[in-house]
Amino acid sequence: MNKHNKRDLSLFLKTQTVIETVISLIGSIVIVFLAAMLFVNTVEYVGCRFALGSSFIGAIISPLFTSFPEMVVFLVAVLVAREEMIGVGTIFGQPFMASSLSYGLVGISAVIGYIVKRRNDLTFEVDRSLIIPYTFVTILFPLTIVPSVIGFHKLFGAIFLASYVYYVWMMYRRRLADIIEEADDLYICRIVPYPTLSIVIQISCSVILLYIGSEKLVESVKELALHTGISEMGLALVIVPAATAIPETASALIWGYRGRDTLSIGALVGEKILYSTFYPGLGLLLTSWVLDNHAYMSVFATTIVSLILLYYIAKQRVPIHALCFGLIFFVSYVILVFILHI
Repeated sequence: MNKHNKRDLSLFLKTQTVIETVISLIGSIVIVFLAAMLFVNTVEYVGCRFALGSSFIGAIISPLFTSFPEMVVFLVAVLVAREEMIGVGTIFGQPFMASSLSYGLVGISAVIGYIVKRRNDLTFEVDRSLIIPYTFVTILFPLTIVPSVIGFHKLFGAIFLASYVYYVWMMYRRRLADIIEEADDLYICRIVPYPTLSIVIQISCSVILLYIGSEKLVESVKELALHTGISEMGLALVIVPAATAIPETASALIWGYRGRDTLSIGALVGEKILYSTFYPGLGLLLTSWVLDNHAYMSVFATTIVSLILLYYIAKQRVPIHALCFGLIFFVSYVILVFILHI
């Protein structure tokens, strides 16, 4: 076999591998989206049945389940693969993706919901209790870069973990704000007519599907990134968070489309709270916490978007353009990293 034929065969095999990876990627996205729909239906039903508030459900309960893929990626990267850059990059990548891309997608879903008459207007009317998580993010997330400059990793790790406990306590005290008064029946109730058992089965199915889909998703994204030559930091800050952020983004999209405004905005800020308190706390305790310019970009963009949304949440009305503002940062970052290679 001559060199020309070998080159053609190599190109063919590489193309075939990329196509198979893309098919696997699409399949895993479908699995994750179905899991998110099951999860959204369960959370709404539980919130209605136990008279819980939208802000508490969206900012506390929902993120604990939807951040499971990121938790897996972080722990595997740090404890198993010994790839601190990917683990730490995921911590800074998720808030950036939520601020720059997820909010914009929620805004677009709201427009679609308005067009098909599932929403009454294009302004998100939210409960003032969301001021608490946005204040936490605005203050604490910028502080995540301080330990990389002055040290004291263990001390800051303990402070961040304690901050998350305090945040949960504050939100729990306001758990009755904006109570979910009505919700659709559980999908699985058509098969299992016992509400409590249905809740357990459906939430279990959603978590299992979420895990399976997210694992396949991350694996497919990593393989695709390998074949397309994406840098490790680009993978850590953009590709992996983009993949693992699908569950909470899908939940927020569905709620935004249906007009569940506080749930929609709360689901995304709940994730950012975890990545401003709980995950940095773990990261500071488990890694050397070495940061670079990409992490600083994430902090800058996330803080700016959080300040803008905090301003409108104080008024209890968030316009579409405020949600879509972060798309500017997403496009700019993609250009800087993948085109200019900065």
